[in-house]
Amino acid sequence: MSTEAADKTGGEVQTTDPMINNLLKRQAKNVKGVVTIDDDDDEIDKKPEPFKMPRAPPHVYSCFVVNRTNEPIECNVHYDGRPEEDNFNEDVLVTIPAKDEKFFPRKIFQPDLPESYCRWVKIITQIRVKKRDGQILQLNYPFDNVHQPIRNWEFHVREYGDLVSKPPTRPANIIKYENLDEYER
Repeated sequence: MSTEAADKTGGEVQTTDPMINNLLKRQAKNVKGVVTIDDDDDEIDKKPEPFKMPRAPPHVYSCFVVNRTNEPIECNVHYDGRPEEDNFNEDVLVTIPAKDEKFFPRKIFQPDLPESYCRWVKIITQIRVKKRDGQILQLNYPFDNVHQPIRNWEFHVREYGDLVSKPPTRPANIIKYENLDEYER
């Protein structure tokens, strides 16, 4: 670069390479053939943050809705397919008799057939219950007490209270997992 170009930039030498420009702005010392750059930035001296593994998503894949009331309830369970797409979402509406329960199974779908054989699992994102007196109770994703992907989660509808999110209280029912291939287990 000529001195004319340096005069046009106010005496500062400028190049087209931003990295070289940054180096030119700092003071460099040559001691015994080793070039060191005095840097005023404290960021270089800071230790990098340790790597933290991201936590697993709190997805519920299948659930039981337990009616602990003395009257039947209407229950709507919403499954989400792919994020940002409504094509694969699904609502399941059932009536659950008094003092009974309903199992909502895991739902698997393949959205990109025939290009891809990838299988996706739908995620339960909303439980909506309508009691006989018209009261509507609703829980949305993320559900209380869910800290990792899980199946057979439980939602209890209480007589005098709310819709409660609870960890599974029973061992896995083996019959529900019969006749599934290696990807569905």
